Amino acid sequence: MFYIEKQEVFQKPLEEIIEKLLPSQIDIDFHIECLKAQAVIARTNMVREYLKIDKSNSVYSSYRFYSEWELKEMWSEKYIENIEKIKKAVEETKGLVITMEGKPIMARYHDTCGGSTENSENVIKNEVNYLRKVLCLYCQNSPNLIEEKDFSIEDIENALKVKFHLDNPYSKGEIKGFFEDIVRDEENRVLSINVGGKVFSGKEIMEGLHLNSTRFYMTPLYLRFTSKGKGDGLGLCQYGGNELANRGYSFLDILKYYYTGVKIEKYSLPGIANPLYGKTIMIDPGHGGKDFGHMGELGSKEKDIVLEVAKILKEELETLGGEVYLTREMDEEVLLSKRSEMANRIRPDFFISLHMNYFPKSNMKGCEIYCFGEDAEGRKMGEILLKNLEEIGVVNRGVKEGNFYLLKSIGVNTMLIELGFLSNLEEEKCFLEENFIKKLSYGITLGILEYFEY
Repeated sequence: MFYIEKQEVFQKPLEEIIEKLLPSQIDIDFHIECLKAQAVIARTNMVREYLKIDKSNSVYSSYRFYSEWELKEMWSEKYIENIEKIKKAVEETKGLVITMEGKPIMARYHDTCGGSTENSENVIKNEVNYLRKVLCLYCQNSPNLIEEKDFSIEDIENALKVKFHLDNPYSKGEIKGFFEDIVRDEENRVLSINVGGKVFSGKEIMEGLHLNSTRFYMTPLYLRFTSKGKGDGLGLCQYGGNELANRGYSFLDILKYYYTGVKIEKYSLPGIANPLYGKTIMIDPGHGGKDFGHMGELGSKEKDIVLEVAKILKEELETLGGEVYLTREMDEEVLLSKRSEMANRIRPDFFISLHMNYFPKSNMKGCEIYCFGEDAEGRKMGEILLKNLEEIGVVNRGVKEGNFYLLKSIGVNTMLIELGFLSNLEEEKCFLEENFIKKLSYGITLGILEYFEY
């Protein structure tokens, strides 16, 4: 990213850049759903630029970032509150991009449309399917709805590089809507004139305006331009979006209203080194704290084994570009309701709960996976994982239907993996070996990669 203030390259993780960029793009006092919409727009434009979809010079290649000092000056005592608000907007839209036909769109936006947005061909000459005019009556309370600016004739000439020619000021002198239908005699004295729809004689004008004679003409020294709205009218109307948010619309509703026919979806940047970019996975090491889970004959605790596997998985999946969350990262007790709440808030692409099995008959061994009800995706990934684990010597006990609390209380694809049997002394010994734990974790990682079709 190019840092316009310091004229230097600004390299940071994408989500961190979005956090730094938002204060310069939108009013921080806007509704959180409108801020989320702007976060998705900013991310979309950056991904589009990264992919070099626009062959010409990108209009998004330079960005304005406020320094921490500037933000503290602007926000004063609300600095911490506003920073948290921005983080929330970015976090809750993480990875989301506006797309059409699988590609990130040119996500244009402006302050206030004034009644309707604009068709792209009237601004950038090209017809763009998703930049269509939409009626917008939601920005009528914008402080930027109406603007009046006065310009002298000289100002206009200088700004537009033109020259107004008044060789014979008596020849016309009309100003449409103000002074029209001027009739003069052979000496250019005004005989009659239409002023605002009413006809006056030259003498009446001379006397009414205290002019020296009826031989007069008008030269506008200043022109007042009145504009409605602010910006080029393409894409999101920010004040309109804010009003929609105040009326209960979500950021998804807002984006789909202003961008015609688009999808909002997680977008993966291509790359061999980061094949899981854009994918979010939550690993749930079962039990913890006072809850040991099952215990083996050699003293192995379920809570310790699954945490070790979870940490290795996290490291491997993050190396491949995935975003990985653990429901616990230390030996602590986390309520099932808390784990469920965490998953439903983050909404990963997959939730995987790790456990160890136990059966009184010590000859039971192998890995089995549970899915809830008709979770076809859970079953699909489960079968892929077991196939990969089978290739490294793990006994495949199949994918089964389970009615566990976590499987049915979480609103994303889920599975519960019973990694092995602590009631089997042979398997317990395997789980005490670091190499076996790593091999098992690697098999699960390969299965996750295969599931996401890499």
